[in-house]
Amino acid sequence: MSSQQQRYPHTPTPSRASLIGRQRAGQLAPTDTGKALQAARACPDAWYRVQALASVAEHAEPGPALSILEEAAREARSCHDAYGTVAVMAWPLGVALRQGRLDFAGRELKKCLALASAVEPRASQAYALEILWSACFAVDPGHAEPVWNRILELCHPDHSWRAARLYLHIAEIQDERGPGGAAAVIRAMPAGKARSWLERRFALA
Repeated sequence: MSSQQQRYPHTPTPSRASLIGRQRAGQLAPTDTGKALQAARACPDAWYRVQALASVAEHAEPGPALSILEEAAREARSCHDAYGTVAVMAWPLGVALRQGRLDFAGRELKKCLALASAVEPRASQAYALEILWSACFAVDPGHAEPVWNRILELCHPDHSWRAARLYLHIAEIQDERGPGGAAAVIRAMPAGKARSWLERRFALA
């Protein structure tokens, strides 16, 4: 994920130490796991600490990498609210999926999806699930299926503009992936204004 994507609603304004620590951890991670870990752990803000730990795990040897991912998951639980915990786990989950650590990813994703019901308001809930879905889908579309099912359970597209945008985002990506992708997304949506809008947008009406 780009640096432009790394700040979301509910994320407190970070301390300068967190910004510097995350940047330094990312710079050191490819060559010095130990020093990169020190930099990551020094980030005062949990949101940035988790991202930094994930970047270290991305480059660490297989043995330490799992331990670092476990640490990132623990630190995510100290975020400022449920939104922060759910959304920031997209970073360690993305790393875990790319490394084939499916036991870790499955366990932690299940926790995130359970906690998603506690995210408020609804717009933030939709945004947190969008971040998770995107991280999982980027590795393999199959990994995003549990997130998609939770989106259908929690995010009515007529209840917030972010929820409507979430369905649009998924429909666009699925449409690029193959013929009928957007139609499948739209068919799964509950009837309402957002579904009708997407049917017109994708010429399905």
